[in-house]
Amino acid sequence: MALYSHSRLSTFEQCPLKFKFQYIDKVRPDFENTIEAFMGSMVHDTLEKLYKDLKFQKMNTLAELLDFFNKIWDEKFSDKIDIIRKEYSADNFKKMGENFITDYYNAYKPFDKERTVGLETQYTARLNDKHRIHIRIDRLAVKDGIFEVHDYKTTNTLPTQEKVDNDRQLAVYAYGLKQMYPSAKKIRLIWHYLAFNKEMMSERTDKQLQEMRTQILELIKEIENCKDFSPKQSALCSWCQFRSKCPNFKHLYKLEQNGLNQFIQDDGVVLVDKYAKLSQDLANQEAELEKLRQKLLGFAEKEKIETVFGTEHKVSIKSYPKLSFPKKGEPRREKFEEIVKQLGLWEKLATVDVYELAKMINSGEIHVELVRLLDEFIKRDKTTYVRVGKR
Repeated sequence: MALYSHSRLSTFEQCPLKFKFQYIDKVRPDFENTIEAFMGSMVHDTLEKLYKDLKFQKMNTLAELLDFFNKIWDEKFSDKIDIIRKEYSADNFKKMGENFITDYYNAYKPFDKERTVGLETQYTARLNDKHRIHIRIDRLAVKDGIFEVHDYKTTNTLPTQEKVDNDRQLAVYAYGLKQMYPSAKKIRLIWHYLAFNKEMMSERTDKQLQEMRTQILELIKEIENCKDFSPKQSALCSWCQFRSKCPNFKHLYKLEQNGLNQFIQDDGVVLVDKYAKLSQDLANQEAELEKLRQKLLGFAEKEKIETVFGTEHKVSIKSYPKLSFPKKGEPRREKFEEIVKQLGLWEKLATVDVYELAKMINSGEIHVELVRLLDEFIKRDKTTYVRVGKR
């Protein structure tokens, strides 16, 4: 039976190629972890210790928790952990973790508002006969007979309530809890955004959980039918552990490993620099050409002529009426189509071929009185062609 998880599904949504590298090919990553993920893991381990010790009636002091955090940080930190934002050091992130733990401790002590029934739970919930999904809850608690799913977030962004209400991760956990504890009638989903010392809460109905299950199975079907696993570029690429293998960043990764001399002599760098310069030159020329075109139009209009002569070339200037109509989806499109039908043109134009309609109006095929009925929908302009030829 195939086993999925929220993180596995999210990886495919984020980038199918990353999913392939990580879960199918099991490619060795460029680095062990990012500093953000490492810091989050150390904070989670510390809060797990807090609640694990409470189950044995041991209340850690804040100083003891911070000592534990610093100890495991020093033991597990290595140079294999990548710091993407080079302007910040590992000590900056370590201090952030200490602040998160301090704020949480002071906000919730003495930690007796609910009873913890599980920490880092390991359970798989059934989606159908072929697929299951992994349920790993940071902390599962019960308060006033209601199950609570607690999840710790160390991200520096605070979501809107709407985003929380549509979050899949904790909803997956609620779905699993319904199988673990069929008697559970109500489940609170609680996010602790530690960087803001803020708690956010949401709930899901049974109908919403079943709709989510359907969406997950559709996503799984897409994953299992996927053939090409194309890369998907986003802001998250900077934190990807497979950049050296990705076709979007493979060349950049190679350049980053080279010295300055190798960098500027690289064939790709030379070609891109030349191409970019020529593209900019062309853009500048096109801008200058458009300025000359406008001056030619002004000169021809002033002189009331249609051909302007140079020493070896001539420029012909012709203007034609241009009509545009409401496009599909625009507010006035429906009324526009009704009038076209009243004029008896619907069958002739099929789905209101506005190009054919413009042609009929410009050629005088439609009587001027009938055209007036369409006037409110017509935007009148003109198309001008400027052609250069030999004298």
